[in-house]
Amino acid sequence: MSPQARCRCVILIILCVAQLGFAPHLHAETLPAGTTLEIRIQQPISSYSTPAGTRITGVMISPVTDSGKILVPLGTTITGTVVAVRKVGIGFPHETARIDLRFDHIILANGKSVPISCRITEIENARESIDKKGRIQGIRATATLSNRTSGVVGSLAFGDPIAAIFTTAGSATTLRFSEPEISLPAGTEFIAKLTAPLDFPNETVQSVPQLVVTPGGKDNLSRIVRALPYRTFSDSKKETPSDITNLAFIGTADELQRAFAAAGWVIVDTLTAQTTYSTIRSIAENQGYRRAPMSILILDGKQPDFAYAKTLNTFSKRHHLRIWRTTQTWHGRQIWTSSSTHDIGIGFSKKSKTFIHLIDTNIDNERAKVVNDLIFTGCVSAAQLVTRPWLPAHPQNATHEDLITDGRIAVLEFNGCRQPRSEISGEDTTLLRIHGNRFERTTRQTVLTLENNVLRDNVGVMTYSSIHYLLDLKKEHKEHLERQMDLAGQKYTIQDTFSPQDAYTSLYPRPFSDRYGKTPNLKSINRWAPPTVEIGVRGGFHGYYGGNGGAIVFLINQDNNPNPDLIVVIGNTLHDGWELGGTVTLDSQKYFSHEFAYDHSFTRFLLGLEVVGQDSTTGELVNQFAFNITGLRTSQFTYNLLINATPRTSRFRPYFAIGPSLQLMHLAEAPIKKAPGFFKLGLSTVGLLTAAYDFGGTPPLEGGGIFQPGLNYGGGARFRLTPRWMIRADFRETFTAQPDFWTKSKNDILSNVSVSEGYNLTFLGPFLNGPSRQDRITGGFAFTF
Repeated sequence: MSPQARCRCVILIILCVAQLGFAPHLHAETLPAGTTLEIRIQQPISSYSTPAGTRITGVMISPVTDSGKILVPLGTTITGTVVAVRKVGIGFPHETARIDLRFDHIILANGKSVPISCRITEIENARESIDKKGRIQGIRATATLSNRTSGVVGSLAFGDPIAAIFTTAGSATTLRFSEPEISLPAGTEFIAKLTAPLDFPNETVQSVPQLVVTPGGKDNLSRIVRALPYRTFSDSKKETPSDITNLAFIGTADELQRAFAAAGWVIVDTLTAQTTYSTIRSIAENQGYRRAPMSILILDGKQPDFAYAKTLNTFSKRHHLRIWRTTQTWHGRQIWTSSSTHDIGIGFSKKSKTFIHLIDTNIDNERAKVVNDLIFTGCVSAAQLVTRPWLPAHPQNATHEDLITDGRIAVLEFNGCRQPRSEISGEDTTLLRIHGNRFERTTRQTVLTLENNVLRDNVGVMTYSSIHYLLDLKKEHKEHLERQMDLAGQKYTIQDTFSPQDAYTSLYPRPFSDRYGKTPNLKSINRWAPPTVEIGVRGGFHGYYGGNGGAIVFLINQDNNPNPDLIVVIGNTLHDGWELGGTVTLDSQKYFSHEFAYDHSFTRFLLGLEVVGQDSTTGELVNQFAFNITGLRTSQFTYNLLINATPRTSRFRPYFAIGPSLQLMHLAEAPIKKAPGFFKLGLSTVGLLTAAYDFGGTPPLEGGGIFQPGLNYGGGARFRLTPRWMIRADFRETFTAQPDFWTKSKNDILSNVSVSEGYNLTFLGPFLNGPSRQDRITGGFAFTF
């Protein structure tokens, strides 16, 4: 048979096979239900302003693999729809916001759209949660720690309206009412799971190149990795072993910083009074603080050169890492090493007896997160996984949490990173309205607070909530997530040699003070950065100066005699004492501070009575009654503008203070302890004076109080002993009208008076001794943030 004939036969056979259905074809790969998808959205979403039906585009930020083969690479487009939106609005009828977002298609590299069925299971590092139907559930503003704290403090001040004003003002200035609307910016990251199997065409996907290709290069990289320090220690006297390094970077400091900036990671703030306060607010208000400081860990005797974090809108959850410059190089390029962990919540450590960040104990997940984020930017030219069999078995961090790892370190080489692909490259950064205007927000806060007080602040609901919370603690809520890296797994793993000496050393790591002979000189951190808030207490002397007291006069005379037969003068004087108080001071400007203060004084009130005339029963001259001194309690709220002589950065700050005040004065108990018997010259009984002080009414002499506005002024000085503690000395004077204890009680006194036939009763007064000046000389201390 000729060659041409043979060729025609082969073609004929192929066509026949094709007709019979046996033609060769590309097999599709199937991803099972439950496969994890990591998605970063490219448009902002807001429960307040995003309408239902809005189309959303996202990108895959972690590869999807099957048996070590990458089926869905980084950067794959995924689309979805905002199916339904529920906003809080003015707080009625809903207390919480909700968004139903569903991803429905994956766009392949060839442009083909593949329908998918998945359910969102988590928002990365968010305060929002996901309900059982996969919907995004917003927070309840009245459930935050700040709102609960304000409620508790307000309850403690329930019996004193002035104290209630102070606690309300102090809470409002230091802790905000949390925003309940959902606001997710472009770049928000989601975890979703397939709810049905998904078929993908069998295509070759390019991965990041491996770092080394020759046996000699692998040996060299192994030696470098073996020389890198791997165990961090806590920055404390105990030098407790802590995190394990799991990343290494090759490149310049500029390349490193450009790559992390493009990946959406931020350098955290140093730990100062101001950042501590910001952290407390973030926790209490359930709001975000992207640059929240982290504790210092020491590696090889040194503090980290860089500390990066990535979060959304909560302090309790964040990706974070620390980076140290090493003495090693790769082909003349600087090598850095890093320890990375993922904070997933806040808990209480029984061993440490303090609140700590809880971490994802599988620290390889965080290693994969960092690798994927950096590869996504295009700043990584090559990568490699290197095994380290010398690592200690079953390590724990400084807070005694397990560190589960395969021991490998990911080594990434940067490529210059001159034109990185940003985390939000190509994304819609349009600003959406996330809440209403000031009137709407004020109305919403009032409505939500009232709803909370009615629905939850009762014994039954509080008991149920406590039991539910305790039972809830025993449940495991977080599904175990295993992140995949855009690396070809074991293919790029370098196996190093291992010796018995290595094993001994890994089990008994030496602290850096042993290796270097002494604790290293730590980098200088500006712990004396100016505080933002001061919370203080004070106490001292309280005195009255200027006009002091008042009086009323009763005149009794016969009808035919204009001259009084009996003159009764009742007066009071105020006497010095002592006081206690508290302050909340906001240091938001260079030379000006805003102070809210509450002071409660314990002074004395003396009631005097003088009678000129004769008792008609005995004929004796009566000139006085006996009274005991009673207590006078004054509660005062003041706002003061502090004009400081030195800037915020100074430790010693003299100042002048001026501002309005509101005070409430009331008597501790009935001032009359003893009164003589009956006398008759026109009066039926002297017991009327006792009956007048019926301390169940509203007049001040009968249990009520005197509200007075005033002007507060004075000066003082503050001195910071430590970055957190301050001492202060103050002089304040409050200028008010003389308190009138008599006008409101006049009618009650007269109501008990009966005069004999032929006699008249005349009332004069009250007579007040001019304005009142109250002086306070106090000392105290304050805790600063």
